[in-house]
Amino acid sequence: MSDKEIKLVEALVTANRILAHEGIIDVFGHIAVRSEHNPKEFLLSCSRSPQAVTARDIMRYRLDGSAVTKTKERHYAERIIHAAILEARPEVHSVCHTHSDGILPFASSGETIRPVIHAGTLFWEGIGWFENYDQGGNLLVSSATEGKELAASLGSRRAALLKNHGCVVVGKSVPQAVLAAICLDKNARVQLETMRLGKTLFIDSEQGRRGAAVFESPLALERAWGYWLARLPKGWRTGAGLSN
Repeated sequence: MSDKEIKLVEALVTANRILAHEGIIDVFGHIAVRSEHNPKEFLLSCSRSPQAVTARDIMRYRLDGSAVTKTKERHYAERIIHAAILEARPEVHSVCHTHSDGILPFASSGETIRPVIHAGTLFWEGIGWFENYDQGGNLLVSSATEGKELAASLGSRRAALLKNHGCVVVGKSVPQAVLAAICLDKNARVQLETMRLGKTLFIDSEQGRRGAAVFESPLALERAWGYWLARLPKGWRTGAGLSN
């Protein structure tokens, strides 16, 4: 494995730990990253609770969802989410699937998430909506058809809600995807609380476009990543199988 791939594995393991610690990814959520070695492949943990993901859990998959890594471990049923989106969006390098408490009221009601705080301007282009699960399915996006439908619902946006299920967010890097997932949840929570007051001051798309640029800078990503790392419990790297 090249140095770049080793760094990707470390970033992916770290992202799992951060998203779990921040309450964004629950026991069934996951995050993937496109391979530096082969853009037609991606890295994703085997079926493991994000809080427990270690370096040895990271597997390699093709963009049809089939496994490259030979293993006896079980795979995430919804790995097709990452495969289909990475196939449809060459500029995307990381995909995160969550069921965070902040977005679930919107996924369960169809109410639109719109930017109401600066961090929410990352989604100034809107949020996609997916509801075309397979007939007779189980509310999981686990078939090729569902994966393509989800990618189409996402379109060119940063995020999409899955009806009665959760959401997907994307980024050009692992830190970008983590930032997007955290910001979407925070914006959704604030929006819901603001709606209770009876008046919501939404941010228009042009102001949102300008506001989002702040969070796309390397400095902002570095600052955010450092903050999340500092919040992780002492000794987490050892438990995650990462060198100190």
